[in-house]
Amino acid sequence: MNIKAYFTGKSGMVFWLNIVLMGVVLVGVPLGAFYGLDQFTRHGEKIEVPNVVGSSASHASEQLEEAGLRVEIADSMYNTRMAPGAVIEQTPKGGNLVKSGRIVYLTINLKGEPMVKFPDIVHNSSLREAEAQLKVLGFSLTPCERVEGQPRDFVVGVRQGTRDLHTGEMVSRDRALTILAGAGVIDSLEMDTLYDVEPESAADFDMDF
Repeated sequence: MNIKAYFTGKSGMVFWLNIVLMGVVLVGVPLGAFYGLDQFTRHGEKIEVPNVVGSSASHASEQLEEAGLRVEIADSMYNTRMAPGAVIEQTPKGGNLVKSGRIVYLTINLKGEPMVKFPDIVHNSSLREAEAQLKVLGFSLTPCERVEGQPRDFVVGVRQGTRDLHTGEMVSRDRALTILAGAGVIDSLEMDTLYDVEPESAADFDMDF
């Protein structure tokens, strides 16, 4: 059946209304799907990420959410040059263009120094053992200070600045330590007697980061 034969004898409001509706459906559905998908995926929509580094975590979250972005705290660390609770890093960085609803990951500055329990090394270990234990715990060390009248390399004290440290106290990991060790000489037999200890691992100490 050709088109002319199909339309022969057909007339009336209902017939032509159906024809119009069919045309609307055939054209409208594809167009609606195309533009709807475009809107759903936010194709072509770009938001400039605000730079929130240095802002407080709460203020940074407000800025990012007002811009149409989401926020997630990804990590924390301690930086003495920035205020406690401030944003240290963000990903994506400020100025990048992203789609609405993108998650911005923040790294926040800790509100206090990471503290570590000071190990039992004074009068209980050699210089080499003490250095190994403190480095495992994340401490940085200044050059060893020698103490006259004490056996060579026998640890007689540890300082942080001018303060003497004691076993079990909580100590800032971000400030260097100075080991005080003997400057004298000692034979191998006496060395074994003075500090017959095995090196310990990080798992043996309590950490509070």
